[in-house]
Amino acid sequence: MNYFLIYLGGFFITLTFLKLFGVKMGIDYDQPHGDNYDDWDNNAQFFLFLSMVWIVTVPIITAVTIFKMLYEFTKWYIK
Repeated sequence: MNYFLIYLGGFFITLTFLKLFGVKMGIDYDQPHGDNYDDWDNNAQFFLFLSMVWIVTVPIITAVTIFKMLYEFTKWYIK
């Protein structure tokens, strides 16, 4: 039961975050775009998908962000 509540909480947190900041981050599948743009028809489909698989995407995004931050710090430190 606790795992379900954690998953449900993460689902709503992720969906809210994407609703507020998704387009600002460059995630925009709303019209207009070409026919071969992607499989998603609009932001609602993609945001729902990311919110459902947050248990996988959040650790990956966190790891990539940490790596990018360390890389930028290393570039700054070497100069």
